[in-house]
Amino acid sequence: MMSAPRELDSQLRVQSVERAVSLLEKLVINTEMSLGQLAEAVGVHKSTAYRLLHTLMQLGYVEQDKDQGYYRVGIRMVEMGGIATHSWPVHRAAEPVMDDLAENLGEAVNLAVDDGLDMVYLATVDTHNPLRMQLNVGRRAPVHCTAVGKSMLAYRPELLDRLRNQKQELERFTGHTITDWELLEAELVSIRERGFAIDDEEQVAGARCVAAPIVDHRNRIVASIGISAPSARLSRERAEELGSRILEAAHQISERLGYLGRK
Repeated sequence: MMSAPRELDSQLRVQSVERAVSLLEKLVINTEMSLGQLAEAVGVHKSTAYRLLHTLMQLGYVEQDKDQGYYRVGIRMVEMGGIATHSWPVHRAAEPVMDDLAENLGEAVNLAVDDGLDMVYLATVDTHNPLRMQLNVGRRAPVHCTAVGKSMLAYRPELLDRLRNQKQELERFTGHTITDWELLEAELVSIRERGFAIDDEEQVAGARCVAAPIVDHRNRIVASIGISAPSARLSRERAEELGSRILEAAHQISERLGYLGRK
């Protein structure tokens, strides 16, 4: 099924499943929506949307506010999302390492994987520090201006090629965002030399991050682990100092995944 030719994709797809998933995605993004809003967003008749929503409600994936009539994600969806996240081998391998890192450094620790040209945050361990950066699980961020993303770009030439082919211009988020291709490539060289990446307020002003790539048993870079903190507390100099700690944490997770490169 997975290797089916592209021209057969339409024959293998089930329209009702696609529509049901689209409804769930709209609810996840928008929190609450009416029947009419959902039908319009997915491009189906209200009666079709109602039947799909009714089925999803019976299964516990959607619930409806009895007073307002709005639909929202149900508890079953939340439950399955948590189970799915913890079922990923990289999450199971990273969890104890992330806990130790957060406790020892006192900063928020994040685990991210690439999806297209975005990084998706798979897990996060928060810090008790009142001044902290909070990155929600499921959040997306561009690969070119995040520490987790740049740590992937530095070691994944095919990802960099894809970025070049799909993005004529690199989007600017702050005054520190690298938008020049030559400067980005020079940055990636530096990352390979030291082993870790730094987001120096490139995506969010006032936030600094440090990250390193995680390698699995097949020598593939599959994720990235990093810390995020307000730049007022995490200076550039301290970020450089903590880079070795992040790199060591990435190595520990990689070894838990069966990577033998350091032996």
